[in-house]
Parts: sequence; structure tokens; C-alpha cells
Amino acid sequence: MRLADLISNPDTGRMSHTKLWANVACATATGMFVYQGVKDTLTTDTWLIYLGLVGGYAAALRLIAAWRIAGRSKASHADKGAGDA
Repeated sequence: MRLADLISNPDTGRMSHTKLWANVACATATGMFVYQGVKDTLTTDTWLIYLGLVGGYAAALRLIAAWRIAGRSKASHADKGAGDA
């Protein structure tokens, strides 16, 4: 994986503002999480918020990708079925 893949649209290769700012937000949250861990100020609330947001974001991306694949698969089957008639 290239570093540019973190901020570019895989279909067009152009910069994606959505990917850019999502990765900036995750990197910032991770930096603060690590900083608080090093300074021994990390709380349970911070753990829950960080893991919920960063982990939830990653899970949401995978869910959306799965829905898109399922949608394409259904559309493909519908097109094949329409051609049979």
C-alpha cells in the first residue's frame, strides 16, 4: 500500500477530502491517546471514546464496503435475470 492511498480515491487517483480529513482526525486522536498514555493521564473514559470512535469508524467503513459489494451483486443478478425473459 502506498502512502498516497490514505488520501486518494481508488477509482480516480485524485485526492479525497473525505479520506484526508478522516485520516487526519484518526491520527490526531491516536497522537493524543499515546500522549496521554505516556504522561500517565489516560482515563477509562478516554479509552472508551478513542476505541469507540476509531474502531467504530473502521467498522463502519467495512460495513459500507460490504453493502456496496452486496448491492452490486444483487444488481448483477437482476440484470442476468432480466435477460433470461
